[in-house]
Amino acid sequence: MGNRVKPGCSPAHLRRCGARAYLGRSGDHFKLKATDLGNGHLEIVGSRTMLWEELDWPIGQIADHLDMLERHAEEHAEEIRQKHAEQAAKRAKKRVRQLCKGMGADTLLTLTYQANETDMARCKADLKEFNRRMLRLIPGFRFVAAFERQDRGACHVHMATERIPVELLAKNGTKVKSFNVIRAVWRGVTKERGGNIDVQNAKRRMQRTPARIASYIAGYIIKAFEEGELESNRWTKYGNFDAPPKPVDLGIFPTLETMIAGGYAILFDGHQVDVMRLDRWKDWFVLYAELPPKRRAMAEV
Repeated sequence: MGNRVKPGCSPAHLRRCGARAYLGRSGDHFKLKATDLGNGHLEIVGSRTMLWEELDWPIGQIADHLDMLERHAEEHAEEIRQKHAEQAAKRAKKRVRQLCKGMGADTLLTLTYQANETDMARCKADLKEFNRRMLRLIPGFRFVAAFERQDRGACHVHMATERIPVELLAKNGTKVKSFNVIRAVWRGVTKERGGNIDVQNAKRRMQRTPARIASYIAGYIIKAFEEGELESNRWTKYGNFDAPPKPVDLGIFPTLETMIAGGYAILFDGHQVDVMRLDRWKDWFVLYAELPPKRRAMAEV
C-alpha cells in the first residue's frame, strides 16, 4: 500500500494521506550486496529485484482491502506470531554468526553442571559472574554464548571465544594450563552444583575455523526456536565488539549468472568458500568466504 497506511483507517483518512495501492512482482534483474566482517571474512548476498506497479484502485477499494488484511491478521494471529518469532530468530542467528566471524573465534567452550541445573535465569547469572572473574585473568576477554536446554532440562552454555593463552597464573602464582584454570573458575562459580568445561578443538585451531565455530554457535538460536522457547533470549555476548558492519551495495546485474560471477569476483586471492547456496526458485544467492587459517595468521602478523 502507498504511504504505509494501516488497517482500520477510514476512507476520509486514506484520502487525506494520499493512499495508493501497488502490486509487487519479481523482476528480471538481481541486486548484490557484500559485508566485510574483518579477519578475511566476506558475506555476499544476492536477490532478485522487485518491480512495483501502481494500481488504479479508488479509496473505497483500498479501505476494503485493509479491512480484509485486518480480519486475516485476527484469524491467523498465532501463525503470524510464529512467523515473526522465526524471523527474529534468523536475525539473531545472523548477528551471532557475524560476531563470531568478526572476532576471529578460534575456541569453543561448553560450560556444564554436574547437578541438573534447570533454572535458565540462574545459569545466565552464573555466566555473568564467570565473565567477571575471567576478566581478572585475561583482560579484554570476550565471547559470544548460546544457551541450550538438554532433554533432561539441564542448562548448558556454548561459548565462542578467541586467543586463549596456553598458560595462566594460578592463585599460588605458578603457571598452569589455561583450560585447567578456566575450569577452576567455572567450578568456583557453580560451587556445590559442580561444574565442568569441555574444550572443543582448542588444540586444533587450524582446523576449527571461525566460520565453523560461528555456524555451531548460531545453530542453537534456531534450535531454541524449534523447541518453542520464543520469548527467551537464548544468546548473549560479553566484551568489546565493534558495531555491526553495513553491507556494501555492489549494484544491479542483468542475469543470475552475472550476479553470481560478480560475487565471486570480489573474493580475495586465497579466499576459500565456506557456504554457497542458490535457492530452488533462483531468487536469492549467498556466498560466505574466509581466508584459510594459515593465510589468516599471516595477515595478522
